[in-house]
Amino acid sequence: MSRLHHPQTYRSLYRIWFLLALLCLAPTLYADVIINDVTQLNPITMQAAIAPTSNDEVVQAVRDHNGPISIGGGRYSMGGQTAIDHGLQIDMRQMNKVIAFSAADKEITVQAGITWRAIQEYIDPYNLAVRIMQTYDNFTVGGSLSVNVHGRYIGQGPLVLSVKSLRIVLADGQLVTASPSENREIFYGAIGGYGGLGVIVEATLMLADNVKVERQSKVMPIGEYATWFSREVESNPDVIFHNADIYPNAYDTVRATSWVRTDKPVTEPDRLIPLDKGYLKNRLAFKVISGWPFGKGIRQHLLDPMLYAGDKVEFRNYEASYRVEELEPSSRKSSTYVLQEYFVPAVNLTPFVDDLRTVLRRHHVNVINISIRHARRDPGTLLAWARQDVFAFVLYYKQGTSEEDRKMVGAWTRELIDRVIAQNGSYYLPYQLHATVDQFHAAYPDADRYFALKRQLDPTGKFRNKLWEAYDHLPVTAATPAPDSDPLADTVKAQARQIPGYVRDEGQTYLTLPEWFLVYNPDEYAQYLKQHGGAGFPYFGSIGQGWGNYRDVTRITRRRGYPTNWGYHLMVSVLCTSYTVELGVKGLYENSAGRLTEWTAGGRRTPEDDFSARVAQEYVDFIRVDPWYEFSFSDRLKQLWTTPDPDGRHRIRRWERKGYLTTGYLVKAGYGGVIKVATKAIYGDADAEMMVLSKPHVAGTYPPSPKVRVLREYADGSQLLLLPRYEEFREHIAMLARAGVGFREIAGNERILMTLVVPDGWTYPGEGVHPLFARPVLTQPGWQRVALDIDVPRLDEVVRTLDKTRTPIEHLYDF
Repeated sequence: MSRLHHPQTYRSLYRIWFLLALLCLAPTLYADVIINDVTQLNPITMQAAIAPTSNDEVVQAVRDHNGPISIGGGRYSMGGQTAIDHGLQIDMRQMNKVIAFSAADKEITVQAGITWRAIQEYIDPYNLAVRIMQTYDNFTVGGSLSVNVHGRYIGQGPLVLSVKSLRIVLADGQLVTASPSENREIFYGAIGGYGGLGVIVEATLMLADNVKVERQSKVMPIGEYATWFSREVESNPDVIFHNADIYPNAYDTVRATSWVRTDKPVTEPDRLIPLDKGYLKNRLAFKVISGWPFGKGIRQHLLDPMLYAGDKVEFRNYEASYRVEELEPSSRKSSTYVLQEYFVPAVNLTPFVDDLRTVLRRHHVNVINISIRHARRDPGTLLAWARQDVFAFVLYYKQGTSEEDRKMVGAWTRELIDRVIAQNGSYYLPYQLHATVDQFHAAYPDADRYFALKRQLDPTGKFRNKLWEAYDHLPVTAATPAPDSDPLADTVKAQARQIPGYVRDEGQTYLTLPEWFLVYNPDEYAQYLKQHGGAGFPYFGSIGQGWGNYRDVTRITRRRGYPTNWGYHLMVSVLCTSYTVELGVKGLYENSAGRLTEWTAGGRRTPEDDFSARVAQEYVDFIRVDPWYEFSFSDRLKQLWTTPDPDGRHRIRRWERKGYLTTGYLVKAGYGGVIKVATKAIYGDADAEMMVLSKPHVAGTYPPSPKVRVLREYADGSQLLLLPRYEEFREHIAMLARAGVGFREIAGNERILMTLVVPDGWTYPGEGVHPLFARPVLTQPGWQRVALDIDVPRLDEVVRTLDKTRTPIEHLYDF
């Protein structure tokens, strides 16, 4: 920040005034983000979470963030598959738009954060349905693709079978299209790849007809089910949905339920399950089943016979629009409901049921339900759970949340995984991570091909989560050096970084922008007052821009993984709040009393109006180089009351202005006095210089300046320079750049923030500049303030290019 407002001047008083606020708010305002899943068993502390709305925002986030990245959607996985310690989570749920749709072709292209429910609501009026999805419609498309879901659909299988193409952002920020014919390896790696290869941002899906279906249900011994399924379900093209529920704890009886295409009139008039449907009965039933004596018998012999009694005909979309809310218990504090899933070849169904019964009964697992589904063979995903046609066993159970309970679950889970591997089957990866590394590789024999592809696309291991932390043990390749790097330059930089005080937090270049806004906006105010009265100034728009700048730079620092400077964030928050109060009071007053007295003067300017404009400009000029509290408001107050009265006209306006300005000057004079004393007591003098590492150049290239000191010279001709900070920093960097001096690092950093005030539509005609955001200059229509990320090694080129185009640099933000 500039010496203009001297952060210390604010921090001192804010420490006095807002100590309690710091104690109370700091843990919540900018604390690390806790990401958990639906089970509430896996809280993970992440550095930040962002919610992009466009592909460009995802690309920028991936390029900018230096640390690990995980991807989240509905967060219904159950083992940390959407999070990693101290990483950045890209929360995709705001990328929820339909991009393209063709009813004739039965295709839809969507952003990956959209839910199945949103798609259903979009396509239902066209009498179309999702071809493959889970039973519940809360899930996002991107999350479903990442785990390669399946449903209860007969003749279908994993979700990949209904995907025409997808778009994915890779670790280098490249946005690529992948399909079975284009970038095939990425397509089959990303689907079912659990966010390890990149961020899926779009998908084109194939749809089906929204036909009417009739429920058919039959109870039978489990030993008869395989033969019955082959005869009655698999060979019947009219069966749309099918599942079979195994009743615990005997595990010898199954209720098989099919939904079969029909022309009969519907008995359910709704085309989708209403979102406001209550689920009290469902939750009570689960409580009975999982907690009451004989609860499982009550379900099998009383509740289910009533539930399945009578005829039921509904639309396919209705049957595909169940909500996970029906499964949610009243509390997950001491116990929780969890899923597991196992896949076995169709020929091994009966032997695996015997294994399942043995393990679950021996460990007294509180099973609520086991649902059998059927899935066709996977076409080639690298982490395929269906390497041939399989039966899926979806195990829904209740467990305690204590550490001992988790250990017990881990023991019987690993035993079940051994049993399913022995049956040439697999287990599903979205759930708790109890499997050993050997079990993982046995169940997913092509995992090494997946990891090899990951090394190719993500050599530094940027995309990570708890799943890959547990099972991806191949070495991570170091990042490729920058093209212009050389060993000697790296040695010089390493030597410079050993000097105390050289390295500063790179994130500060961005966080100082909101403070500098407290110079820009008063400057705009001063310019406005030269031509107008105070009533027309955009006070409330300025408040919005101040907070908007703070929001944008905070997003940048979080996205890039910079350490969170809590004290600085609190200070900036307080600054923005106090400035909001100041502008809010001014705006309300000037647009009421001020506008009224302006009217009494017929819109003509008074000597007090001119005085106000002059003092506003003097104040801005002063705070660009000196702490604001040093500005003599008391002298201006004396001058105000000695302003001559040349003609005695417009007395109402003049006296109102005197009172308004007097109040403002008195408040600032008193406020500044307190801050001055506190600042000197707590901080002493400001740190007014900063070190810059130049590129090699000939000594004497630039004109001598007493404020540019050479601290050290290196063998390759580069120098460690000491430059003044704040406003003079921009001036001296520009002077050096114009003299041909380039820069390797500034305070140990290779990025720096620059702002320009330029016409709308302006673009930079060169390289090394990355636009971050722009905001209109509210008092200058057609102009905008643009924030640019500058590559420090190209900073000298940027300065000279801007000179050629006669574009002045508003500010270069030091650290």
